[in-house]
Amino acid sequence: MIAIKELLSTESNGINVKLFEYDVDDEQSFNELKEYLISKIRTSKVHNEENYDLNYYGSKNLNPEFIKKFNEQALRISIPLKSKIPQFDVRRERVTEWMAQLLLEKKYNCKFHGEADKRMNMEPVNIDKHTSGIDVPGIRIDNGQAKFVVCEVKASEDKKIPCSSAVSLQEDIQKSIDNKEKRVTKEILQYMFDIRSIKMKDEELLMIIDFLAKLIVNAENSLVDNIMFFPVIIRNNEEIIKNKNAGDYRDFDVKGVCSRNIENIVIAFQRSINEFSNYIYTEAIGNE
Repeated sequence: MIAIKELLSTESNGINVKLFEYDVDDEQSFNELKEYLISKIRTSKVHNEENYDLNYYGSKNLNPEFIKKFNEQALRISIPLKSKIPQFDVRRERVTEWMAQLLLEKKYNCKFHGEADKRMNMEPVNIDKHTSGIDVPGIRIDNGQAKFVVCEVKASEDKKIPCSSAVSLQEDIQKSIDNKEKRVTKEILQYMFDIRSIKMKDEELLMIIDFLAKLIVNAENSLVDNIMFFPVIIRNNEEIIKNKNAGDYRDFDVKGVCSRNIENIVIAFQRSINEFSNYIYTEAIGNE
């Protein structure tokens, strides 16, 4: 079981703030977190060898040695390049977004269908590009009521609290609030398009589809009340755990959304975020 501790629940500028910690001192829990992230990469469309199966094309070059060389070369091509600026590295971006997604699944009953996961379904030509749009869109089911999840994620090893990333995080959330009829409805439509490929249409999935369809039709009137915003900052700063400090949201203030439809989250992670992200990718698919 991946251990996620809730360290603090407070309020800042009228918005609920929660501080969580991924417990890296619990060896079993930390290993399970690593395995979860490695699995996400390996099963991603662009890294899954089954998607490059030469049998599909009816290729005549099907001797075992040739297939082995082809698979090795395909895997090498799909390894994302490292950025000279760690904050802009796509590996770090994807790993931290999956970490935020996992926490929302476990602590907020959110659902993120793999078929609609932008990172899981990336094309080879986009492997070195940052994911466009909302970082982590999904669905939250709370007491039988659905809301569309808009989660924006930043990661910081800044020694200062608030960290500089809090400003850009606020800007990203405000952008979605101000342009929800255009920005968020496009994400909703994309989500609906992606989950069409799910073969087993259970009652919950049908409820989600109906909910999203109604949001599209009544976007002007009902959209604002049916979105749950989750700003997430992943932090490597010992001060945060030591003093249960959620001060990254001290100056965070957004307009145009009810307080019940937004919750600010700090995730304390006592490891180098850059090194951890590179480690996860290397373990999953090798290095450049």
